[in-house]
This record gives sequence, structure tokens and C-alpha cells, in this order.
Amino acid sequence: MTDGIHGRRIRPDEGPLLRRLRLAALADSPAAFWQTLEAARALPAADWARRAEDGADSLADLVAIVERAGEAVGMVQGFTPTGRPWLRELGAMWVAPAARGTGAADVLLATAVTWAAQAGAEAVKLWVAPANRPARRLYTRTGFVVLGGPRPITDDPSVKTFVPMLLPLHPPQRR
Repeated sequence: MTDGIHGRRIRPDEGPLLRRLRLAALADSPAAFWQTLEAARALPAADWARRAEDGADSLADLVAIVERAGEAVGMVQGFTPTGRPWLRELGAMWVAPAARGTGAADVLLATAVTWAAQAGAEAVKLWVAPANRPARRLYTRTGFVVLGGPRPITDDPSVKTFVPMLLPLHPPQRR
């Protein structure tokens, strides 16, 4: 744990916190995410509540929060891709500008990787915007390897592109 910084899973009743963090992330770094601020703002409160409930205590889904001096300053989401129970994917990772460079991103990523390992995953995959050099450095420093060049996240080439990265978990943790 970094001094005054700790990661934790979201609590089931923290849908409003999840919404606040996600909207802050999209406003701060729109190019880093596939979702738009407008689309996230349009989601009803029930969607945020469900996401918090699903991510609070599951081996298949995760919402993790990083706190600094008791204040939530970042988040990451994780899920199990359909048909790939051995894999966990991370997305929506963000740390508030005031907490960058403090170790908060390292703590947040470690929280997510620990979740994946405890769930029995053999690897963790994520997608990073090609121009997001700080995030790419963090992931590389943590052991993620680039799987190829930038790719669109859909079959529509006009959408944003992201670089896939993978972290093998050795040895895989079995439940």
C-alpha cells in the first residue's frame, strides 16, 4: 500500500459514487475511453446502482475504487468475457489528475489484478489508447505486454482505436 492510498471494491450502495467517478473520467480524458460523456450522463440511476451491485462482490465482475486520504480518486472496472472464463478484462481505469503520480494508479491496478488472480484467471487483458503514454508505461511496468497494433473496438473503422495488452498470471490461481 502506498502511503495514505488504498484500493477496495465498490460497495453495493455506491452507484452514485460510481457515476460521479465515471463522469469525471469521461470529462477529463474523453479520448481514453470508448464511451462518451453524453452517453454516460444519459444512463438512469438504476444502471449505476446495478453496476455497483454487480461489481461489489463477484468473481465475474469488478468495480474497484482507489482512495487517497479517504477520498475516492479513481476507479477501474473488470469483467469476464463471454466464453472465456480463464480471462478477465479491465476497462474504464482512471485516476483523478490531483492523484496522478502518487502511486494511486499502481494501487488501483494491483487491486484489479488481485481480483483476477483470486477469481482463477490465467490472464488479464486491457485496451489502452495509443497516445496515452502514462497508462502504457504503467501497464508495461506492471508486466502487461502489447498484443499488436491499434485496433478499432468495433467493426466500424471510424471509431476510436486502442492497443490490446495482456498480463499473464503465473501460475494461474484456481478456485
